[in-house]
Amino acid sequence: MLYGPGDLRIEELPLPEITADDGLLKIEATGVCGTDVAAYHGVNPYYELPTVLGHELVGTVEEIGDVAARRWGLTPGDRIVVEEYLPCGTCRACLAGAYQMCVVPRYGGKSIHDGSGLYGGYADYLYLHPQAIVHKVSPHVDADLVQLFIPIANGLHWAGTVGALPPGGTAVIVGPGPHGLSCVVGAVERGAGKVIVVGQEQDAHRLDIAAKLGAHHLVTGSTQEVLAQISDLTNGQLADTVINAADSSAALETAVAVAGDLATLVQVGLPKSGGGTAKPILEALNSKVLTIRGVRGRPASVVPPTLRLIESGRYPLELLLTGQYTIEQTEDALAGSGRDPQNIRSSVIPALS
Repeated sequence: MLYGPGDLRIEELPLPEITADDGLLKIEATGVCGTDVAAYHGVNPYYELPTVLGHELVGTVEEIGDVAARRWGLTPGDRIVVEEYLPCGTCRACLAGAYQMCVVPRYGGKSIHDGSGLYGGYADYLYLHPQAIVHKVSPHVDADLVQLFIPIANGLHWAGTVGALPPGGTAVIVGPGPHGLSCVVGAVERGAGKVIVVGQEQDAHRLDIAAKLGAHHLVTGSTQEVLAQISDLTNGQLADTVINAADSSAALETAVAVAGDLATLVQVGLPKSGGGTAKPILEALNSKVLTIRGVRGRPASVVPPTLRLIESGRYPLELLLTGQYTIEQTEDALAGSGRDPQNIRSSVIPALS
């Protein structure tokens, strides 16, 4: 349980009594997400502390009430993934169909003093709230692969629907982290003619994985060097869709520079460093007539095809898996994430304890 910055404790909570309308999940694997790392370091203000972290998870239904079983079409023993959201259904976002922006705290960020407290994936069990959004998944796929469903689903949604990538078009993805690599898969699935991934010299390992996932070209260098290379690769047309999955102001400048006329730029996160980028971005926004889109998760409709893609084995997604931790080692996973450029996606596996 996270009590504050760097204050992670292992504690026991009683299992809840399951009613007709809810259930209990035995957790198999939970991914270590950047938002969890941020919360551990005290830079995520949206979580209710203390909380059980972890929101990208897969598990097996341990117990389920009659009403919940009918609602979700589940029986004990079914394997499912659970989306992080617990939409209230009545707020402005929910009424607009954007449940991922609901004001209600979600899995992995809900206080342990709220009901059972079992709302996080870094645990043995998860409480299946009546508002939970769940999806069945094959029991024959490695759980560590299945826990990738959220970044992969995001990549499919961001590269295709949000990024409006035209079939045969050029996608440029800035930043080969977990979401950037997932967007490579999304762009390939969308039918991109060219997928170009931009990184830094220290990203050699990740860029190699990008190529194995289907990227056609790998580019490194300064903004001007990257712009020149992408201009050559596209006969001066630049990108139809740019996805900025990096967290620096320099990366944002590069993303804007390589966007072609009438392109869509998908901004995944916020720059952690630098500044002074407003003027060139605004100039490009007008001169190129760009569409800039922010993103936050994905609709539920994207998750089933994502699970089928993972089950199919069409992509070597196992290359994204770079570390497994026990529950007792969760703090090591959170504290060490991001330090090693070889590390892409770690997970917490309760059965390893």
